[in-house]
Amino acid sequence: MFIHMLVYPTHFGQMECLKLIASPGFPEKRIGYLGLMLLLDERQEVLMLVTNSIKQDLNHTNQYIVGLALCALGNICSA
Repeated sequence: MFIHMLVYPTHFGQMECLKLIASPGFPEKRIGYLGLMLLLDERQEVLMLVTNSIKQDLNHTNQYIVGLALCALGNICSA
């Protein structure tokens, strides 16, 4: 995120965010979704890779993981 704030390319960080979102633990998912919300927007092709993870997290039994997925959807989706 610091590299993104300095306006340098962050393509390597996008794939790391996807790996963190796919992990089963809540702390990893939280960091992954935070990076996703900051580094990506609706025009990025990398979002096609994260759609399955978001779909699974929306059906998760843990309400906090569902909240992460909903917040990420709200930040990266267009009207």
